[in-house]
Amino acid sequence: MSENNRPTWHEHFFNVAKTISQRSTCPSRKVGAVVVDPETKTFVCSGYNGAPRGTTHCGDACRSRESGKSYEKCNAIHAELNAIVNAAMIGVSTKDKDMYLTTTPCLFCARVLINAGIRRVYALTYYPHPQALKLLMEGGVDVVVLNSDTLPSFTDEKDTGVVE
Repeated sequence: MSENNRPTWHEHFFNVAKTISQRSTCPSRKVGAVVVDPETKTFVCSGYNGAPRGTTHCGDACRSRESGKSYEKCNAIHAELNAIVNAAMIGVSTKDKDMYLTTTPCLFCARVLINAGIRRVYALTYYPHPQALKLLMEGGVDVVVLNSDTLPSFTDEKDTGVVE
């Protein structure tokens, strides 16, 4: 919290991302994403991981798969992709916007974020795809993983350090 007992902008956007993650239909991991205009500090769109609209939610088969493998067992679309798709559906650009995530992107999502024009990714925790972080940075996307020193109100999160 800031000196005046209001959440900082980072805290505010992460609180929203964490709340959005609760809508996830994924049984193995709940992820939330918020796209923000860094100039106006306004929300552009959001997304959470889950099955495509109108389709069957992921089931127990999803839990039995190893991360990054056996995609046929999982119907979920990642939170980052849902946020980008939601922006496209309403005709809003994601160029030069920031994305707040409850965890860093996978490699596939990293590719999409680069091409969608996201300029910076803020995350609370690391997802185990280090090659995704490398690709994001190579593609000109700043990656910042906040820890309890830089975001004190999230002290229950894993202390992950900062990548810039």
